[in-house]
Amino acid sequence: MLTLPAKSDLTMQTHAAIRSAIMSGELAPCAPLAQEELADRLGVSRQPISHALKLLKHEGLVVDRGRKGQMVAPIDAGRLLALYQVRGALDRLAAQLTASSAPLVKANQNELEKILMQGTTIAATGNIEELVQADVNFHCLLNRLSGNLEIGNSTEALWPHLVRAMRTVLEDRDGWQQIWREHRAIAEAVLAGNSDQAGELAARHAEQAGAATHHRLQVIQKTPRKQT
Repeated sequence: MLTLPAKSDLTMQTHAAIRSAIMSGELAPCAPLAQEELADRLGVSRQPISHALKLLKHEGLVVDRGRKGQMVAPIDAGRLLALYQVRGALDRLAAQLTASSAPLVKANQNELEKILMQGTTIAATGNIEELVQADVNFHCLLNRLSGNLEIGNSTEALWPHLVRAMRTVLEDRDGWQQIWREHRAIAEAVLAGNSDQAGELAARHAEQAGAATHHRLQVIQKTPRKQT
């Protein structure tokens, strides 16, 4: 077999930079991705840009524009609903396993409480960027405490798509406090060692978030854009 060339650090750094810009909305859905322009902005040659875009295409964050090159993948409401259904199953399992690991949970109770306090504060006074990161931190902690590495590995592939949709939906601040009330209820069930309740609350939280996100995206996508 032929020796495969190792991916350079520059390629991975380029991939991370473009991926971050897509997730943050700096590169909006359907934004064209011209390799020369990206190379100029990042101060690299076109080769790492080309390799990075291939990786992002594999992740579903970049799609072809026919003969016009490539663009940031649009946010598809139907696909997001399906992803949230998958996440609901994973979140249920993570919460159940975490609630069953009392010693590990108790050892990390301060970290869990810190994230809950931060999230509640951000929901009251913060911004979308901070809220999204706090949300990710909460669920990633439960995934880690579950002891099942495959849960974290599986959700890692979902986060870029979920985060893009979350930023759109969370422009409405009315539901921010409710999100963190639900997080706290999940955490309390976990700390109490009630695996069935923790799993049910976690799954319901994801399913309701998925339904709300799906509805909000449909409304946004059906609303005509204002002409400027």
